[in-house]
Amino acid sequence: MATNTLLQYLEGTGEDAFGNSVSLGSKLSNRRQIETFIADEAIVSGDAVSFDMSETADGDKVLKVVKADSGTATDTCCIGIAITAAGAAGDKIDVCLAGPCEANVAATTVAGSLLQISATAGRLDPRTVAVNEGGAATFNLFPIVAIATEADTGNVATVIVYKQF
Repeated sequence: MATNTLLQYLEGTGEDAFGNSVSLGSKLSNRRQIETFIADEAIVSGDAVSFDMSETADGDKVLKVVKADSGTATDTCCIGIAITAAGAAGDKIDVCLAGPCEANVAATTVAGSLLQISATAGRLDPRTVAVNEGGAATFNLFPIVAIATEADTGNVATVIVYKQF
């Protein structure tokens, strides 16, 4: 279900019930958009997820998600990053559609890397080749899904997800 937040709060800290200063973290100003989907396979928190275009019913194609994978044609419609895990098909899963979150990334990721899906299901890889869509280069044409805010640590990095739909 889509969420809608009309108010924007621009402070980085707030007060708890006792008057103590508290950090507002990643929820600052509602910069992250999260929606819930149904997993069509086991998915780990941090995995890049795609709509499951292999579903027969059109409604299920945008309701169910799988790990994004550039090697499987029906798993290439990446929509965001899983922020909860799904143990099996049928489990509900929360997905970050836009804003900051931690993601499964390649070991070559550095701050500022533009990230796209890879042939490793659920992982984002840095875009390494300049693409000339009108020229001879017909590879590496998957959309940029996110930008890394830091280098990876154990194949995990904080990224900012670009809204895809």
